[in-house]
Amino acid sequence: MKTFIRAICAGAAISLGGTVFLACSDKIVGSFLFSVGLISVLVFGFDLYTGKVCNGAFLKKPGTLSLIWLGNFTGAILFGLMVSTHTALLETAGTLCTAKLDKPFYILIIDGIICEFCIAIAVTGYRKAEGFGRYLIVVLGVMVFILCGSEHVVADMFYLAAAQTTQIGEALLFLLWVTVGNSIGGVLWWLISPKE
Repeated sequence: MKTFIRAICAGAAISLGGTVFLACSDKIVGSFLFSVGLISVLVFGFDLYTGKVCNGAFLKKPGTLSLIWLGNFTGAILFGLMVSTHTALLETAGTLCTAKLDKPFYILIIDGIICEFCIAIAVTGYRKAEGFGRYLIVVLGVMVFILCGSEHVVADMFYLAAAQTTQIGEALLFLLWVTVGNSIGGVLWWLISPKE
């Protein structure tokens, strides 16, 4: 139960980052401020799917990883539905999601892999670096994945809810392909990164 609650909190934290991104007209500023989400996850020890899949958690406890995904989904969807009551953010999220849902599945997988490498760099860097450097690498990792236009499954859960997406089947398939991409990226990172 504690894992599920921490995962809900992680979904909400990433959604907070997504909210400020939607509210910013400047993508660079928005991507910078989005990092509050991942910093919150790392500082408070929340359980984020993309933060766990890159460290071998899929081998140790695959069931727990599924529970984390569901908790992230719950937190992101609830936060997104709350944000969708704000008309301007609803419209911005709708435009963003239309472009996302138009991507072919193989692009979603590639974008998911790229995003996961950025998140893995941020999470691993936070663990290894000291002082200001540990926050700088998180901010840069987040900014790079956003400015590249890559796909983060938890952020996408939030955007879809904030847009009040009615294409449920299409949205779930979209999340599946992004999850596949994020997972492949996490496994690849775990395989190639130096072990302590």
